[in-house]
Amino acid sequence: MKFSLPSLRPLTDPGNIPAQHLIVATASLASLMGALDMSVVNITVPSIIKAWQIPVGVGTLIIISYMLTITGLILFMGKLGDRYGFRHMFLLGLVLFGLGSFLCGIAPDITSLIVFRILQGAGAAMFSAIGPAIITTYLPVSVRGKSLGLLIAMSAAGYALGPGIGGFVSQYAGWRWIFFLNLPIVLATLVLSWYCLPSASGTTEQKPLNFTGPSLFVAALVLMLAAFTFFQVPGTPDAVLLLLFIVGAIIGGIFIMRERHNPDPLINPALVHNRDFCLGILACLIVTTLFSGVTYLMPLYLINSRHLDPSLAGLIMTAPALLSILVAPAAGSLADRHGSILISMAAVGLAAGGFLIFFTFNPLTFVIVIVAGMLITRVSTAAFFGPNARLVMGHCPPDSVGDGSGVLMTVRHVGMVAGIAFFQSVFAIRMYMAGIPRDGTPLVAKLTPALSVLGYQAVYLVAFVLCIAVVVIIRVTRDVPDKEYAAESGVIPPDGMM
Repeated sequence: MKFSLPSLRPLTDPGNIPAQHLIVATASLASLMGALDMSVVNITVPSIIKAWQIPVGVGTLIIISYMLTITGLILFMGKLGDRYGFRHMFLLGLVLFGLGSFLCGIAPDITSLIVFRILQGAGAAMFSAIGPAIITTYLPVSVRGKSLGLLIAMSAAGYALGPGIGGFVSQYAGWRWIFFLNLPIVLATLVLSWYCLPSASGTTEQKPLNFTGPSLFVAALVLMLAAFTFFQVPGTPDAVLLLLFIVGAIIGGIFIMRERHNPDPLINPALVHNRDFCLGILACLIVTTLFSGVTYLMPLYLINSRHLDPSLAGLIMTAPALLSILVAPAAGSLADRHGSILISMAAVGLAAGGFLIFFTFNPLTFVIVIVAGMLITRVSTAAFFGPNARLVMGHCPPDSVGDGSGVLMTVRHVGMVAGIAFFQSVFAIRMYMAGIPRDGTPLVAKLTPALSVLGYQAVYLVAFVLCIAVVVIIRVTRDVPDKEYAAESGVIPPDGMM
């Protein structure tokens, strides 16, 4: 018996709730899975290094290979989605990710494991790029913010929950089962997407694919992100980091010059010249950067400076992540009714208040105050992403929804990588200003609780300033002209939000 959607009405019909829920569930499952594999392996790398007797730097490539592949390819995959259809790209991405997961689980050595992680990353780039485009294209405007909020919340939750899940599975079943556990999730998502995603074709345009632009973009992005990433690997020479960044910047300049005269550029010029799309993307980059950096540093503060047990620190970090899954769709739903600008500004303003609470920390601050500050900042940043995605995707022309989705997800992944290195640098610079010698020994070995507080205060002060900058950016951005939403619900967006 052939499965059919719960309703024959169009997906964009606001009353076709069951079909819409299935599509959101499909995209959200894929989003959770792709983000989970960015962090689930982190805690098992020491076990793999010990089992195969490999250098620490080589073992780090297990993480970096996946992360750089997915970040470098997302933008191109979004463009391919516009060209060949979202359904085809989404399904192909799931198949490649599942195949890569299985091969990682049976990998006989480190070289094959890294190659299969790259295959995993290519598949994840496909469905990660297409997720927001599917929701924007097939769901009505009246539920778009809520749905995008859930999609991005699942991604953030996957990234946050990965280390805990990875540690549990590797301890009781072995590290290979981290990859095998992807397979039932892939299968469930494949079944859902096969039956639920509309069989819409891509564009009828038959221009030859432009591979030069994407290749230059991937090379530039991967080299510069590699510089940020290897900054976190102890012992990496400064000259290597500088060389990676300079070569990446040069290739990036060549990419920009070529794209200006390219008849089929990687990014649709209509998006590049859309002021409000670009401002929304800039706001997303800044918030993702501070979200990633602060999330990375907080458990280090709890364990190294407050001497909490790692399991308790993990529990403190997990609770806000789970709460974010509820908050993000709710904020998106509010944006559907009251506009993205108002809700985004409120969310970032609340985050700024949370970072001010962190700025008052000292070695005697009660842990409950720390938890309160963490809840405020984590929940408020989660509340930002749904309205922001609604704003960005709402400014995409109909023929460039995949392009816009690819840009949005690329920026999120760049922010996740760059945020850790950026805020690590802020922390380190403050420590050196406090008199700690820069003699090549690990910084953490020289820290006292009082000194580390100075570093964390600098981090949270910078985060506060960035939040204020984002509020200003959002304030000068125009909201999506939701005439379609007004027609559906009878609610007129507030003055100044059009």
